[in-house]
Formats: sequence, structure tokens, C-alpha cells
Amino acid sequence: MFCDQCGATLAAGAIACGRCGAGVDAPPIPSPRLPAVGERLPPPATPAVAVDVVDQAAVGSRARGPGWSTWARSTLGRNLVGTGTGIVAAWFNVPFVVLLAAIGAVFGGLAGVVSGTIAGQGVLSRLDALLTWVFPLPIRAEQLLPTAAAQVGGIVGGILGAVHGAGKLGWMAAVWPWEALAAGDPTWPWAVALGQVVTALVVGGLYLVWTVATESVRLRIGGARRLSRREAAWLGPIVAEVAARMGLRAVPRLLVDDRREANASAYIRHIVINYGLLEQLDYDRDQVAGVLAHELAHWRAGDPVAMAWARGVALPLYLLYELADRLLMVSSRPLHFAVRVLLWPVLVTVRYLVVPVQSRLWRQAEYRADAVAAAAGYGAGLRAALSFLRHTFDAARSGWDQTVLATHPPNELRLERLERSEGPTPLREDHPLARALPGWSDQSTVRKGW
Repeated sequence: MFCDQCGATLAAGAIACGRCGAGVDAPPIPSPRLPAVGERLPPPATPAVAVDVVDQAAVGSRARGPGWSTWARSTLGRNLVGTGTGIVAAWFNVPFVVLLAAIGAVFGGLAGVVSGTIAGQGVLSRLDALLTWVFPLPIRAEQLLPTAAAQVGGIVGGILGAVHGAGKLGWMAAVWPWEALAAGDPTWPWAVALGQVVTALVVGGLYLVWTVATESVRLRIGGARRLSRREAAWLGPIVAEVAARMGLRAVPRLLVDDRREANASAYIRHIVINYGLLEQLDYDRDQVAGVLAHELAHWRAGDPVAMAWARGVALPLYLLYELADRLLMVSSRPLHFAVRVLLWPVLVTVRYLVVPVQSRLWRQAEYRADAVAAAAGYGAGLRAALSFLRHTFDAARSGWDQTVLATHPPNELRLERLERSEGPTPLREDHPLARALPGWSDQSTVRKGW
């Protein structure tokens, strides 16, 4: 563009000539052409934006499991007590032992109550007939009683008879099959026991392979989905930073669940974080990073592998337990009664023997994952998340479930252990203790403005 007076070149958008000062008329703005009726317009131009906004490797471009050394350590080299308990309970007739012990307790208690009365012998003969009809065994009601129970009778005799009867029939159920095998050949009990153990290990391995192979499908059916580009743009750098601080050369695939429960879970090849957790933490970067560091610590240690393995070696027992648990969710009292009558030995064995032994390992794993997250520099964020949520990322439990079967320790104890190495730590202002104990001591963890 040139000046009309002196011919000098004008800069783009100039309203006056820089040499002679003459004004410059602005070029006319063309009016937009209106489309004719029925005319198809071309699609709008797509802005030139990179397709891969975030490096997908930062949030796990594909599902990955931990290293092979972790797999070996998490199966055969870890939780030997829990693995052994699962094998014995599922493959060595423990529910049958529980069933006979209960029958022995009932008949032994009844026999003990009436043994010291005038009608004792007549009642005992009827108990023998009933015992033969319920469970035909080569044992009489009198054999379920200790000598003291036969002498005292009444309440004391009933207690002694119940204890003695449970022990006698339970021992018979545990030992009698092996004695029958030894009567045929002394090597048969050892061969059968070895075969049961090998079968349990093979089933556990096959279950672990099935768990890994179907994990993506099961999570997708359960509601987990891949991250959108916007979600990946926010969570991707957080995961990449956490992985770098923890020295991870690979990360599992991160998935999102749209449910509103505050939950996050580590699987063998995935980590799932619920939208409810992100919302309750108000998308605070430090707190979310602390949660992800905790879950990545689980993944690196092979805790999901160990849990799947422990379930696999006791698979027959867990399948029956799951069946009973699902049936008990159906709102039908007759069905509940039938399930409890038929499958109560399985429920008792799993809830009061297998799971309590294995849950101790999972609670230790929670403390270890907290410590690993804190060592990577995310202790403050994890403490803030735990103190804000008031409960663990896992589903809340009550009663026996919370004290013995719970896989997570109480949040307050996790906070206490996190603070041991770092001294008193300020709590959030909305924490209950911040309101209940203001200025508690010179070393108070209750401080404003955290």
C-alpha cells in the first residue's frame, strides 16, 4: 500500500503517512455475501491444533502390569500364611469339618442337658435315632459327652457337651478320610495331599491368567472408561510427575469411573479413579497426586496380583461364597433361609477364617503404600485427602467387616503413621479436631490456614 501524496510505502493498518503526514483512507470492508435459499455452505475451517494434546504414555497408553519379579514375589514368595490358609480351607474339607463340629455341638449340648436327669437315657436313645437320621455316623450321643457332663447335667452339662461334641465330630471329619486312605496304603494320604496342593496352585495360576486377560473387559462392563482429551490434559502430567518421582519406567493405564462414590483402586494393569473422589477433593492437584501415588505404590508392589492369587488358590470356596452372597442380596426371606441352611459352613469358613488371615496383609500393604507415597513427596497431599474424606478410598464397612475383614486400616491411624517421620502436621480447617481442639498444645497439629 502506497501514499497518494508522496508515494511512500505504508505499514499495514496505518492511518497516516509516516513521511508527509497525509491521511490514508481505510480500505472498504466488503459486505458478507448472504447465502441463497437452499444453498449448502462449506464446513467451517478446523483450527490447526495438535491431535495429541497430552502424551498418552503419561496416563498409560496401554494396560501394563508390574515386572515379572513382582509377579513371582506376589504369588509364591509372599503371604504364605494366607495362601496356605486358603488352600487348606478350600481343598481339605474345612467347611465339612465346620458342619460336623456344629452338629456335634448341638447334639452334645442336648445330651449334656438331659444326661443328669431321670429321663436322660430315654432322651439319649432318641437323640441317637435323630443323629443317625440327620447325619449317619458310627457314633452315639453318649460318646459326645465328657464324663463330667454325664454327672452334672443341666446348663453346665450342656456347655461341656457342646464343646466336647463339637471337638469330637470336628476331629472325626478332619481325620477320618485320611485314616481311611491310610488303611488302603500308607502312601495314599501323602499322595492325595500333594495332589490337592498342586491342584490349588494350578487353579490359582489359571485364575490369575484369566484375571489379567479379562481385566479390561470387566472394568469396562463395570463402568470404567478411558480418559477424554480434557481429562488426560489434566491427569496426564500428574501421573507423569508421580511416576518420575517414584522411578517408574512404565505405568498402568488410568481409567475413570463416573460414579460419585469417593473411590480409587489399583488393578493388575489399570488404575481406576472415580469422579466422586475428584469432586470431593475439589480437583486439588496435590491431593489427587497423593491418591495416585498411593495407588501406583500398590501397583508397583504387586498388591493386586497378590490379592488375585490368594483368591485363586481358594477358588472353589470363594465361588460358593460369592453365590451365597449374591443370593442373600435378593429380597426373599425363604431364599435367605435356604441359603443360610445349606451354605452356612462356607460363609463361616470364609468370613471367620480365610478373610481375617488374609486381611492382615492388605492392611500392612495400605501402610506401605502410604509410606511410599510420602517418600516420593506426596505425604502432605495424601494426608489432606485422608483427613478430608474421613474414611478410606475403599468402600465403608461396619461391625465385624470393619474390625477384622476390612482391607484398609482406619484413616486416623494412617494419618498418625504418616506424621511419625515428619512431626506434627497441621490439619485442614474443616477437620473435626481443628474445631474441637483449638490450641491443644505447643506441638498441636491443629493450625489455621493450611
